[in-house]
Amino acid sequence: MEELKDWECVKQGIALWLNNMPKAAEESFKDRPSSVYIDAGHTFICFMNAVISWETERMNEAQTRLRELEKQCAGEVGWLKSVRSKLFGPCDTRKTLTETLEEQIILADSQLCLAILVSLSQDISGFMKGGWLLRKAFKVYQHTYQQIYQLYTGTLQTDGTGLGEPQAPLTHRHTRDGTLAASLDLGTPSSTDWTVPNSNLQTPDGEWSSIHLEALRKSQTTTFESVSDDHQQQQQVAAAEDQSDPFSDLASGSSSSSATLKKSCTTDLAGLSSQSGTASSVESLEPSVANATRCSTPRTQMVLDLKLQKARKVNGTVPRTFAPSAAREPNERQIEPHDIQRLMGAVSFGYGIFQLSISLLPPSLLKLISFLGFEGDRAMGIACLRFSQQSMDMRAPLATLGLLWYYTIVTPFFALDGSDLSSEINAAQQLIEEANDQFAKSSLFLFFRGRVERLKSNIQEAIRAYEFAYRSSAQREIKLLCLHEIGWCRLIQLDYGTAMKNFKELKMCSQFSKSFYSYLTAICEGSFGNFSNLVRWRADILELINRSSQKDSQIEKYIFRRCLKLPRVESGQPPKYNSSLYWKYLVFEMLFLWNALSTCNVEQLESMVADCSQPVDAFSEPMVGISRLILGACLSCLTRYDEAIEAFRECIALREASSEHQQQDAHISASAYYELAVLLLRHQQPEKHRAEARRLLVHAQNNFKNYDFDNRISVRIHSVLKRLE
Repeated sequence: MEELKDWECVKQGIALWLNNMPKAAEESFKDRPSSVYIDAGHTFICFMNAVISWETERMNEAQTRLRELEKQCAGEVGWLKSVRSKLFGPCDTRKTLTETLEEQIILADSQLCLAILVSLSQDISGFMKGGWLLRKAFKVYQHTYQQIYQLYTGTLQTDGTGLGEPQAPLTHRHTRDGTLAASLDLGTPSSTDWTVPNSNLQTPDGEWSSIHLEALRKSQTTTFESVSDDHQQQQQVAAAEDQSDPFSDLASGSSSSSATLKKSCTTDLAGLSSQSGTASSVESLEPSVANATRCSTPRTQMVLDLKLQKARKVNGTVPRTFAPSAAREPNERQIEPHDIQRLMGAVSFGYGIFQLSISLLPPSLLKLISFLGFEGDRAMGIACLRFSQQSMDMRAPLATLGLLWYYTIVTPFFALDGSDLSSEINAAQQLIEEANDQFAKSSLFLFFRGRVERLKSNIQEAIRAYEFAYRSSAQREIKLLCLHEIGWCRLIQLDYGTAMKNFKELKMCSQFSKSFYSYLTAICEGSFGNFSNLVRWRADILELINRSSQKDSQIEKYIFRRCLKLPRVESGQPPKYNSSLYWKYLVFEMLFLWNALSTCNVEQLESMVADCSQPVDAFSEPMVGISRLILGACLSCLTRYDEAIEAFRECIALREASSEHQQQDAHISASAYYELAVLLLRHQQPEKHRAEARRLLVHAQNNFKNYDFDNRISVRIHSVLKRLE
């Protein structure tokens, strides 16, 4: 391990962690001297533990480590470094270009991971903070991605590695009216540097001044500007800036050279030579002062001249940076081709996850994201992750996991492309097979193998994979995750007795949402015919919710509302509480909301169709119309579309006839409108039903708010309406 580079050590540590050896992974990091690479590797593992477990303690620990890592990297490559250089002069630490670029990537990765953790609370405050962190990560990613891409295409003209070509940086996007959307200007008041200040120093609550809001209005979408080759125009712009910039002499004192220090400390690869395959340093010092001002660290040679960036708005071009001084040491900034290739894979990982994460936000937040100056591109996110997972970088196995997460969890959960998941299943299976040589016994890869089998409706095979992963794992978090999936598989099989035992064990062992597992246990017991504990479960769930620190999250609100469906006292309750059918409807609702009905086999679907076809009366359903909603969904899975359309229309009619229930349990109405619209578009004559489908979607979008998991339905409605435009 001593002969390995730090990034290679981290890659081995991540491989150990994935191969069920978490202690060995920890020890591999402890045996190395502290560095930003080692700290990043340790932090990424901590982050994965938090995401897997969703436990409050793990989440808090991961957030703390991510903030420390962000602060460490921001102090080295961004705003803090610039301020420190102005006040105290350049530091003595000499860093290579590879190290500097790696720190920029780690900074963006830490901000992205922190945004994901903060957003997992699923409340509006968490989404707002997450959106702000995403904006910070975006600004670093867009700058760094462009730099490395320019370096990659300038140095590696031919691809003999089998990796394929990386994705080109996103270009200007057009608005709906055909006009060109404004680009994100790195020189705006809200973005004095290409990176925003560390989250420990500023929060969104204190930064929404009118100046900042005006700056945000100017940055509407993701763009990367091309570099101009007009050196003469660049010199003219620089001269004009020297005369017009009121801040050019702000830092002047006894030394005239200190006035030429620029606002940002970062790298600009626009002037790198592609002929020699090496990179030279780029300065932000004026030519007249460059020879007089010698910086002791190469980091200060790599700065982005924001004066020239601001001139871009006037002239429509990005001037090239000044060539390095002839007195510079030529080998100081060289970077090997294999390092360029690895860095391209490194930045593609975080940038790909970023693009996917943004593309999955609900429409209400997409408006905010667009206002903040960026948007997501799902296709580019997938392409970036595919490039990264084939690279040599330490993030390659994490990119594979990111793709598996998208194909087997995100796409089925959000139903992004309807119920046909054949392409996602094939892509995920191929990724697992490619990783077999290195991760055949990895409990996490076995977990995703189980997800693939579940999507193929091979529930028994999925359970075997989860049980193997459970036995193989040395990590408590993965064991609980597998136990969670086993419980859901039993629920899909309508095996209420076994599922009840699994969820009860999870309630005892897991720190994540004990109220959630308590509710699952309660409805399984009712469906199984065990009615004696239902009153006690109601009291336990309410107490757990009152003690929960996440009581404002969507999942806790959902459990609270469902808890009210449980009996309050032992005697004097309506007869519905002693009917298994009543509790089965609540189980079927869970399968519907978690989009798990499509993984049920024909026998299970037919059983649910029989139960939901029972006559409707005032006491048989926990919620008006729920049986007809589930009936329509099951018939749709059985491709009995005409019957499904009739069931959804009946559900809507029942809901409209009961005006007092129209806003109560509004998720039933919204879901019925959405499902009916999708089926009409899938009909043999979709054009005939196009207008009605659009009317149904718009009605659901405008008339139902703040219902259970409204974000999930909103994302689907938004996606369909976008395709109809």
